[in-house]
Amino acid sequence: MMLFFFLTSSPFNNILLISIFHFFSLSQGLNHLQLLLNLKTAMIGSQASHALQDWISNNPSSSSSSSFCSFSGVTCNNNQSRVTSLNITNLPLFGHLPPQIGSFTNLVNLTIAGNNLTGTLPAEMAKLTSLKILNISNNLFSGNFPGEIIRAMTELQVLDIYNNNFTGTLPTEIIGLKKLTHLGLGGNYFSGNIPENYSEIQSLKYLGLNGNSLTGNFPKSLGKLRNLEVMYVGHDNNYNGGIPPELGRMISLKILDMSNCNLTGNIPEELSQLKNLQSLFLWKNNLTGEIPPELGDLVSIQHIDLSINKLSGIIPSIGIFNLPNVTITELNDNHLSGDLPSQISGDSLGILVLSNNLISGKISAGISNLKNLHTLLIEHNRFDGEIPSEIFTKLNLLQRINFSSNHLSGEIPVSMFRSSSLTSIDLSQNSLSGEIPKEIADVKDLSTLNISHNNLTGQIPTTSSQIIFKSYLLTLTLIGVSALLSIMGILLITIIVLRHKLKNNKPRPWKLTTFAKSLNFNAAEVIECVKEENIVGRGGAGIVYRGSMRDGCLVAIKQCRVIGGRDGGFSAEIKTLGQIRHRYIVRLLGYVSNKETNLLLYEFMENGSLGEYTHTLKVDEKSDVYSFGVVLLELVTGKKPVGDELFEVGMNIVGWVREIVSDHSQQHSDYHETVVLAIMDPLLLNGDYPIASVIHIFRVAIICVSDDASTRPTMREVVYMLTNIASFSTSQNTTH
Repeated sequence: MMLFFFLTSSPFNNILLISIFHFFSLSQGLNHLQLLLNLKTAMIGSQASHALQDWISNNPSSSSSSSFCSFSGVTCNNNQSRVTSLNITNLPLFGHLPPQIGSFTNLVNLTIAGNNLTGTLPAEMAKLTSLKILNISNNLFSGNFPGEIIRAMTELQVLDIYNNNFTGTLPTEIIGLKKLTHLGLGGNYFSGNIPENYSEIQSLKYLGLNGNSLTGNFPKSLGKLRNLEVMYVGHDNNYNGGIPPELGRMISLKILDMSNCNLTGNIPEELSQLKNLQSLFLWKNNLTGEIPPELGDLVSIQHIDLSINKLSGIIPSIGIFNLPNVTITELNDNHLSGDLPSQISGDSLGILVLSNNLISGKISAGISNLKNLHTLLIEHNRFDGEIPSEIFTKLNLLQRINFSSNHLSGEIPVSMFRSSSLTSIDLSQNSLSGEIPKEIADVKDLSTLNISHNNLTGQIPTTSSQIIFKSYLLTLTLIGVSALLSIMGILLITIIVLRHKLKNNKPRPWKLTTFAKSLNFNAAEVIECVKEENIVGRGGAGIVYRGSMRDGCLVAIKQCRVIGGRDGGFSAEIKTLGQIRHRYIVRLLGYVSNKETNLLLYEFMENGSLGEYTHTLKVDEKSDVYSFGVVLLELVTGKKPVGDELFEVGMNIVGWVREIVSDHSQQHSDYHETVVLAIMDPLLLNGDYPIASVIHIFRVAIICVSDDASTRPTMREVVYMLTNIASFSTSQNTTH
């Protein structure tokens, strides 16, 4: 009281007040500076001595107390006195999160993702009650997740702990977070049941529980989440029972992924009520019964995958083959039977996979109505009769067909070899007869043609291209001259750059970056395994070594070279691959790099056969295709693969583009041009670049980054598509 009287009655009160406030501000600033320096010391390990280099203490006599506000990843309040945001991502720090983190009580955003941090979360984090975003994804944090630290974070909107080593049961304290919109708990070791009362978090838009060890019945109460748009709950969970019909009440749902989680029973017809659903992934479960015809009411669906189940019965004549916006339909590896529907429509369908079923009858001529179809896989069924020639006369975009292991008869239609877009044909293991069409000689862009084990006669027509014919297998290895010259030019430049680098650079130290749960080995152990006797495969995708670590862990090591002295986005793209969990992709555990050479570390199949090794190498190639697709999207958009300011938390360039495609596809039947104009790099938009060519590159990129590796093209097919922009643009114009 006396101090207040003195201050208000003194003629120097303004000066004194300013001095006092300045003193407290200076003290607060110096305190935050020291806290940040302590945080840096704890987070960086011995392997990361060069991380956060700009986090240094300046001379106090000559610098501002708020200098820490210019540290990378640090944001302060308006008067530069308090830290309000820490965004430290994709740095190989290898340290831990110290208790001092709780001293940053004004934090609104704490994003420390992809940094290989270890240990448990400090209880002091409970003091961060102003947080709106808490993202510690893609680290190596372990132990039970301390739910008490988030109990008082009532402003929290994003909680993302994806891909760590957390154990125990799912935290129930989350239920009190009434503003939470994004909940990512996937990629950990959580066990037990999903809490029924998660349904009380009515604000949720994203729920990720995938990649854990969850059990029990899937709670039907989650059907109450009317605002939920994305739900990933599969991938290595092991539920009892089936899909609750109540999920049909989730009217805002756009993505439902319940793949690979031991679901049984029928597909409930109530899912047809999800009018906003764009992706339905139920693959690799034990689902039985017939495909509900009501799924034909999913008017917004773009990708449907019911593969690798025990579904039976006929494919409904009205339903799944009449979806207006679907681009990918995968029904392979089931027990489906009967004939294909005679009426098939779907202007957007690009990939149709029916392999490994019991489907019989003739190949429906209705397939020729699918004007955007580019991949048709129906191998290992019971189709009979002749191959419809109209498929090849009407489908101008068809690139890949596999009709093998059926009961097809008659002659090979000549129209097949007049198609300008086909790059891969497999007709093997059928009863085809007649002479081998002489039109094969006109083929210029076909990469693979397999007509083995048929009743064909005659001689193989001679062509100017290389032909290999052995054991009834015909393989054409053809690349256009311009593409070949381009590739040779790239290889020549690469060799020159590498030689220059080897001459002028000394060997650099190796560093290990991990994406897996716990890798108990170091870079030196990996390097020891890179020797001739450990080679298990060679190919265009690189050399693959078998690596046996000292702790008994086995890994597959794929050797790649860095071109031009920089990684060209390699680190960001490879981190995106490290997050992928998919049935067709062997998981990327991490990589070892010395800036000149990258060694990718994959899971190793201990008891794998030669066929499995071959499959693994093929998967590596498809992973490379995915990365190339990411590069194409970078070229079209001018964006970085991850971390761009336009991306939401946890989003990468692929997810961002897909979201825009989703928004535009509901408004336009031919949405590609509007999407490209929306995402196109201003430098391209303002330059002299034909929009048709950019659209074509965009189409190729989207095919390359397909979630299903089996539907991605080969690099040879990508070369064909990119070197035939003019012909593809023409064919597109004729189909609209």
